[in-house]
Amino acid sequence: MSFSTEIKLPWPEIRIHFAKTAETVRPKSETIPQEVWEPSPANLGELWVALRSSFQGKHFRFTSYLQYLSTDFSGGFKVCSFLGGNRDKNAFQFPFSPPGPPISKDIRDSIWLLCKKRKWEEVDRENWELLGLTFLLTGDIIDFKAWVEMTKKEFGLSEDCKRFLTILGWETFETGKDHSLFSSLVAYSSGRFSDVDFPLLSDSVLKEGFWQFSGVLFDSISKGIWSGDKTLVFWEFLTGFYSDWKDWEKAKFLNVSLGKVPAYQSLRYAKKLLSKTEYPVYAFNLKKVFRGDLEEPEAEFGYDLTIPFDPFSITLIRYDREGESFAKTLREDLLKTPYSYYSNLQMSLLAYREGNYDLFLEFYQKGGRLRYLPIPLYFYARAMERKNQPGLANSILSALERMRKLPVFPSELGDL
Repeated sequence: MSFSTEIKLPWPEIRIHFAKTAETVRPKSETIPQEVWEPSPANLGELWVALRSSFQGKHFRFTSYLQYLSTDFSGGFKVCSFLGGNRDKNAFQFPFSPPGPPISKDIRDSIWLLCKKRKWEEVDRENWELLGLTFLLTGDIIDFKAWVEMTKKEFGLSEDCKRFLTILGWETFETGKDHSLFSSLVAYSSGRFSDVDFPLLSDSVLKEGFWQFSGVLFDSISKGIWSGDKTLVFWEFLTGFYSDWKDWEKAKFLNVSLGKVPAYQSLRYAKKLLSKTEYPVYAFNLKKVFRGDLEEPEAEFGYDLTIPFDPFSITLIRYDREGESFAKTLREDLLKTPYSYYSNLQMSLLAYREGNYDLFLEFYQKGGRLRYLPIPLYFYARAMERKNQPGLANSILSALERMRKLPVFPSELGDL
C-alpha cells in the first residue's frame, strides 16, 4: 500500500480516503451520482417577485393569450412564440422586436419545479397565469399543457384560457359571449360566422397590430363570409406581404383575389406585384371572372340556331328549366366573386324574372360596362317601364332597334 492512500475498514462501514494527489481509474460502467440542485420553498415568494419584474418592460405587451395565436391561409389557428420565427408555418408575418428585459428561464423553471411538488402555501392567481404565459412565450408547449392540467385541478381555468384552448381545438369549452376580439375569434373557429364582429377584427389587424390574425380575414373573404368595400383596405395591406410568401401561397392569394376586388384596383395591384410574364395571365383570368364567357356561344339546348345565344340567354333558359337549384348556384358564385360584373347581371336577370325590380336595379348597377350589352340593357328598359319611367324605357328600346341589337328570345321563355 502506498504512502498516499489509507484504507480503514471499521465494521460495518467502509470508508475510503484518497490523498489529493492520488489518481484513480474507474470502470466505464460505473456511474457517479450527480447532485441535483433544488430551490428552497422558502425562496418561492422571492422567485415570484423576480418573475413578475421581468414583465414590467416590453414583456408587459405579451401578457395576453391573444398574443400567442397565429393563423395561416386556411384560417386555422396555431400557437406562436414571440421568441422564435414562424416562417415555415404561418404565411402572415408581423414585425418582431425582442422584448426585454429577458425572462430568466432558471427563475421560471425553479418556480415550476416547486409548484409541481405542491411546495406552496398560497398562490396569487395573476402570478399563476403569468407562469403559464411564459411557457407560451418561450415555446415550451408540453410544459404549457401540463400547466393547463394542473390549473384545472387546483384552481380552475380562466375564461380567456378556456377561449384560447377552444380556438386551438385542444379542448372545447362553452364560454360567455361578449363584444371582445377573443369572442369573435372563438365564434369564427366554431363556425358561428354571424357572431363574428368583422369590423372589430379588421381594426385589430390594421390599427392595433394583431397582424397574425390576417389569416382569419383572408379565409372569411375567400368563403364569401366577409365582403364589401370594407375589405379593400385589408387587401391593400395584405399585398405588402406578397413577396415573402411561397409560390403556392402566392398562387392561392391571386386566385382568391379574382372578383373579390374591383377590376381596376385588381389590375393596379397586379402591375405592382407581378412580373411581366405573370401579369398577362392574371389579367386574362380577371377578364373571365368579370365578363364571363362572352366569346364562345353555347348551343347545347337544342333551340333554333338563328336565335343568338350568349351567356345571358343561357342564364334565362337555365333558370326557366332548373328554377331554385340554379338560383342557389348563382348566389354561391356571387359570394365567391362579389365584384364580378357578370355574376351581378346574372342575379339581376333572376330578380327581374321574379318581379323584384328594385333588386334588379341593385344588381344591375354593379354590372360595369356589361350593363350596356343588349340583353341587360333591354331588361333595364323593361324595368324602367314598370317603375313608371316610360320615356327612358322607350328611348333605350328605340336605340336598340335602330342598331339592330334588340334581343330575340326563345318562345319557351314566354313574354319578356
